[in-house]
Amino acid sequence: MELAIKNKWISLGGSSTVTDLSGRDVLKVKGKIFSFTRKKFVTDLSENRLYTVRNKFFSLFGRKAFVIDPSGNKIVTVRKKLLSFRDKYFIESTLGDLVIDGNILGFNYNITLNGRSIGHISRRVSLRDSFVLSIDDRFDYALCTALVIAIDNVTDRRRNESY
Repeated sequence: MELAIKNKWISLGGSSTVTDLSGRDVLKVKGKIFSFTRKKFVTDLSENRLYTVRNKFFSLFGRKAFVIDPSGNKIVTVRKKLLSFRDKYFIESTLGDLVIDGNILGFNYNITLNGRSIGHISRRVSLRDSFVLSIDDRFDYALCTALVIAIDNVTDRRRNESY
């Protein structure tokens, strides 16, 4: 399955659209307007919450984002590895050995679970953040969408703090 994830042009909370490549809506990502942790909700089209993504409020070294299931359990923690020639993320996961590894420019990432490739993320060059997620049909595409949003949150926060 291939999905296009694009930040909306105008959104106070940082919402995104998630469509298949033919342009049909698949999921919604709704950002919370006033949130110090950049909280975002991945929902189905009926707006049933599937996952919550939020940054850690305060972190001394490295930035973290969490993916939380509807029961409130943190199932994934994403932290960008510092001082690396590759874009590599430390992942703590209840799902198994989850690895997100990319090139130095941050435009392509591979997702592996327990040593098996389950997906690929391509960042598109545009005025707004835009990604294409290619995911194995046997894996949860909503969870992989939440991973993309978590990576985007970590990257945006690091970029904003460097100015």
